[in-house]
Amino acid sequence: MPANPAPLTAPTADDLRAWHRVQSAALAHDRPGEPVPDQEAVRGELTVPGVDSRRVLWLVRGRNGDAVATASLQLFSDPERARTADVGLTVHPAHRRLGAGSRLLATVVEAAARAGCRTLVANAAAGTTVEAFLGARGFSPALRLTHQRLLLDEVPERVRDRPDAPDSGYHLVFWPGAAPEHLIAGFARARGEAAATATGRLDLGPRCWDPARLRKAAEVVARRGERLLTVAALCGPPDGDAGEGAGSADGGIAGFTELVVPAPGAGHTARQYATAVLPAHRGNGLGLRLKAEMLRRLAADHPGITEVRTDTADDDRHMLAVNAALGFRAQRRTVVYRMRLPAR
Repeated sequence: MPANPAPLTAPTADDLRAWHRVQSAALAHDRPGEPVPDQEAVRGELTVPGVDSRRVLWLVRGRNGDAVATASLQLFSDPERARTADVGLTVHPAHRRLGAGSRLLATVVEAAARAGCRTLVANAAAGTTVEAFLGARGFSPALRLTHQRLLLDEVPERVRDRPDAPDSGYHLVFWPGAAPEHLIAGFARARGEAAATATGRLDLGPRCWDPARLRKAAEVVARRGERLLTVAALCGPPDGDAGEGAGSADGGIAGFTELVVPAPGAGHTARQYATAVLPAHRGNGLGLRLKAEMLRRLAADHPGITEVRTDTADDDRHMLAVNAALGFRAQRRTVVYRMRLPAR
């Protein structure tokens, strides 16, 4: 391994294939039975910038040219997160315990410090040597997550076959992509309130949302060839049968859930994104109604999708209970580690 790995500034098709090989080998070794990520999905993740963020990449090759390790550093331009960076580091199983991971992590940490970051965040599979690796290098555990899987043909019959029954308090609406114009301002307010009232968890996302950020987030998903789906609960009865996106003109959103469907040919697994019910509307069963309606939409509109995967903070007992009622089963656990960098 080179003494000072250089950032991968313009990844070629061969670089992306090599990156995919490292990731696939590590996944097969560490989590046998888990689906290997599609190569096109990996390309989209690495080459399509996120909302107000960019990635610095490292691909390390051995003396024979084979890929040895990969690393990514996600840097944020949003003032809320400008001093926090996400770190991802993977070493090919055949090259572990030879110093590659330590030297590559030191390179990434130095790059983060030069970029003005004060906090680094990294993930580790619970109970693995990666936890000890991070702990020995200044990281400490900050959040524990349970990863769950739902096979769509195992969704309970009471969820799968019963359409949502609107009541006088709320009704559900659905949209693909960005929120419709008459709802997007209300949706932005709901996203911001949900983020601001989240407690007991590591702050990993923006707390300030506006329509422009929502549109950019949907655009990022679309540029990756994926499809963003949203179901929201609106206050009051529906305003007639106006089709997709129908709802009250003021966008009084009480809760929402988001799902991302993979690009065509990129597998059969949908990924759960954010789900939240605003504090004033909790205790009314909206979380279960929202996610159940999303599953019915998914089965009807995307028959090629066979499973949904999600991760939930272990302290979010309500959402874990909602997921269990829908048929999700725990697959594995991860720990989010955090390291504070000294001021420069």
